[in-house]
Amino acid sequence: MSIEEIFRIAAAIIASLGGGALLVGAFSNWLGSLWAKRMLQNERSKHEASLQDLRARNEAALEELKAQIDTLKQKELSRHFDKLAIYKDVVHIVSEILRELEAVSSSKQSFINKDVEHSFALNRNKAYGYIALVSSQAVLNSYNDMIDFFMPIVYEGQQATWIEMRGKADAMLNEMRVDLGITEGPVSYQGGR
Repeated sequence: MSIEEIFRIAAAIIASLGGGALLVGAFSNWLGSLWAKRMLQNERSKHEASLQDLRARNEAALEELKAQIDTLKQKELSRHFDKLAIYKDVVHIVSEILRELEAVSSSKQSFINKDVEHSFALNRNKAYGYIALVSSQAVLNSYNDMIDFFMPIVYEGQQATWIEMRGKADAMLNEMRVDLGITEGPVSYQGGR
């Protein structure tokens, strides 16, 4: 064998291996690309499923929060209307005694009617209970201050002016307004009598 033949055979072997290597390389590249695409597709699919699951859980949580907010709003609204109704009852009770005290303080009558005195005794405790059930301590304090002011007038014949009595009632009304969330400021009697 001559050197030329050895080079030819070696070149043929190298060429055949090189072509095969080229084929193996091309096949490996194609197969790697195919696997990468499939893995990417699988990951996208998992990610999409994860996102859909997360969206569904968030929507469910949001709906639950909305339901809780609606329940709280309904409870608060109901509580507000209950409080308003009770305050109306208390104002009615206070108005009755104020009417009688006004008549005595303006000398239209010399003493407080026994029926009104009995009604005052009964209703002041009822009003206290009503206020204690739904109200703030500030409202209860102003109510107590007003009743403590009225008691010596009703039971002991102590004198007081209409302005003093009305001021005590206005103080209680203003605390009720604050408790109800009325923010326009306090009210007071602006009349001349």
